[in-house]
Amino acid sequence: MTIVNKPLLMGIALTFSLFFVGCGTTSSDDEIQVYDSSDDSEDVGNDDNTNSVTTPIPLLSTTYKADAGRLLGSQCAQCHGTNGISVNEWDSIAGEDELASEIFEDDEPIMTAQAHGYTREEITLIGNWLKTLSKHDD
Repeated sequence: MTIVNKPLLMGIALTFSLFFVGCGTTSSDDEIQVYDSSDDSEDVGNDDNTNSVTTPIPLLSTTYKADAGRLLGSQCAQCHGTNGISVNEWDSIAGEDELASEIFEDDEPIMTAQAHGYTREEITLIGNWLKTLSKHDD
């Protein structure tokens, strides 16, 4: 039977973690510069400062905007189905337009507990997303 010394193992793990973090940092004299590749006039090579490192990072041409209501509402799918179309005994919530006002009035303790995990603004975002969903599984 092997006896494990937990404080010793924690100390070793912490030491290795700090060692590897220390190995990966740059000195305070180093600097990483990001440039826009569409600007051809900028010199991307090293300048007179020998400690300067220039790392070109291409910028994406498309800006993506996350749909906050959809992301927040992804938790709802566990009971209310994908895109709010339920396949079990729970109500479908697709197309629901009264969620923000009804969620705290619900007599179901599970929904009340879920609702308290969100701010009013987040519940409004989820409700606005649900309004956009079709009530029918297309």
